Amino acid sequence: MAQIGIPKHITLREYQKDAIRAWLSNQGRGILEMATGSGKTITSICGMVKLLEQFQNVGIPCGLIIVLPYKVLLEQWVEILNSFEIYPQVCYESKTIWQKKLTELVNLFNKGSRPNLFIITTNTTFAKEEFQDEIKRIKHEFIFCADEMHHLATKQAIPLLPENATFRLGLSATLMSRWNDADMERLKGYFGSGIVYQFSLERAIKEKFLTPYIYEPVFVELTPAEKAEYYSLSAKIGKALAINKGSFDDEALQGLMFKRARLITAADNKIEVLRDMKDKIVGTKYNLFYCGDEIEGDERYVEKVNKLLSFEFGIKSHTFTSSEDKPTREYVLEQFSKGDIEAITAIRCLDEGVDIPQLRRAFILSSGTNPKEFIQRRGRILRKSPGKEKAEIFDFFVVPTLDPDEIRRMGSSELNIERRILNREYERFKEFADLALNKQEAYQRLMRIWDLYNQE
Repeated sequence: MAQIGIPKHITLREYQKDAIRAWLSNQGRGILEMATGSGKTITSICGMVKLLEQFQNVGIPCGLIIVLPYKVLLEQWVEILNSFEIYPQVCYESKTIWQKKLTELVNLFNKGSRPNLFIITTNTTFAKEEFQDEIKRIKHEFIFCADEMHHLATKQAIPLLPENATFRLGLSATLMSRWNDADMERLKGYFGSGIVYQFSLERAIKEKFLTPYIYEPVFVELTPAEKAEYYSLSAKIGKALAINKGSFDDEALQGLMFKRARLITAADNKIEVLRDMKDKIVGTKYNLFYCGDEIEGDERYVEKVNKLLSFEFGIKSHTFTSSEDKPTREYVLEQFSKGDIEAITAIRCLDEGVDIPQLRRAFILSSGTNPKEFIQRRGRILRKSPGKEKAEIFDFFVVPTLDPDEIRRMGSSELNIERRILNREYERFKEFADLALNKQEAYQRLMRIWDLYNQE
């Protein structure tokens, strides 16, 4: 059996060494909060390997369990782990594929017949009773590592975290210190003393580990038909809130809000505005288009955008979603990195973990209000690549109207609804704009819209 170790081709940066020291000096427990693109995965694996080597050198068994939110992220981790001579048992999808083998490996590890036990799984499989039963049987020491750990900050997931794990490593790039809800605090507590090392996006850009960027907010109006539906839904939401005394804890109300959010996400004019940006796109490479997962008729929104790029703009584009199998995704990423595919249209499976450093510009056609999501997306575009001096982010914001006369005719209740929406979107805008090369210009664009909705 090959000896695990850090490959010779890996040279850690000083901040990565600092992160590893911080975790190891905290008895192998804690959270690394490191900006997307700063080498969080390599840092964490090197740290765990250093710990595993200590056990290996004295002949004491030690295991490793890694949990990740998505299959595509798992596949990437497996590839990296293999370069460290770590070949984990992969557990996801049907239990008939992995359960028997996992049981056998745990038995051998418990008997001391194996010096290690390496397991990697998805959050979904991790929660399954069959998987939980196996990890509860582990008798020797092991490391439990959760990447994008914020996904586990739920009442359902937290009780499943293995208490028999001697060493614990949580990973996040999403500024978890912003959230202080009870579930997040419990999750932080599980990993020991919380965050033991931070490496912010601001620092990563300043120290030239990530690429500086231009940020352009793009404002999109609803069509007349969408506007009518939007105001109708808003009125119903207002009545429901009044009935519930401001509480959102009502199934019917949540349904109305979800319907309105879907309306905004799939706004028809996004395509029209994108069509007007043709000159910015044609003749370029390394473009990423984040789309929603809406379906209009028999066609997904992501495919609608892909057709616009392919047939109207005449550029080579391809979808990248959970519908594609692994060989297809690998082919798409390979062709994209070469520049043979000029654009990728994606839904959510590119949000976390997938490394495409060649990306030059991102068009965010769909974005939720969850900061975890848009922080991940920005990090994805800022990875360093030869010849890449800066990145560009085009962020699409939907507003009911940009017509000053129409806004002046709005009643106070309608205006208040619109102002609340702008306030909600402001967090994403501020997150992107504050570190952008064109910060002042971006704020000026926003204030022009802000002023429209705050006329006396």
